[in-house]
Amino acid sequence: MTNLTGKVARIGRAVAIALAQEGLDVAVNYRARGLEAQEVVREVQLLGRKALAVPADVAIGSEVARMVATVRDQLGPVDVLVNNAGSARPQAWREIQEADWRAVLDNNLTSAFLVTQTVLPEMCARRWGRIVNISSGAVQMGGVVGVHYTAAKAGMLGLTRAYAKATVTEGVTV
Repeated sequence: MTNLTGKVARIGRAVAIALAQEGLDVAVNYRARGLEAQEVVREVQLLGRKALAVPADVAIGSEVARMVATVRDQLGPVDVLVNNAGSARPQAWREIQEADWRAVLDNNLTSAFLVTQTVLPEMCARRWGRIVNISSGAVQMGGVVGVHYTAAKAGMLGLTRAYAKATVTEGVTV
C-alpha cells in the first residue's frame, strides 16, 4: 500500500496512477483540494486498485498520526511512502518574513519528516519499505521561487540522504 502526501494535481496524480498500474493500493493525502483527490481516487479505482483520499495538514504531527492510522485501518500498513507535499510561495528575499519562512519550511520539509517518522518504525519492523521524497531543481540552481523554498528543498535532499544511511540495514530504501 502506498501513501502519497501532498498535491494531487500533476506530479501527485501521475505518481498515484503509476503506482496503481504497478499493482499498489493508494492513499492520497490532501489539505484543501478534496475534489481533485477524489478524482485521483476514482482513477486509481478504475485501474482495479483500492484507493482512499485522506484530508490532513501533514505539517502538523497530530494530523499526520490520524492520517496514517486511517490509512492503516482502511488499506493496511504503508509499504511505500511518497512525500510530495509542498508549496511554492514566490517571494523576493527582501519580502520574506519569519512567518513566510516557517510556512514554506513546514509545508516542504517538516511535513516529510513528520510522515516519515510516523511510518518508518513499522517499515523497519517488517524489514521492508520504500520512501520517495520529491524535491526540486531549485536545489541545484538556486531557483526563482525564493530563498525559503530553495532552503526547504535542499533540506529535503539532506533528509533523504540521512534517512537512507540510517535505514540501509533495516530493509528500508529511501
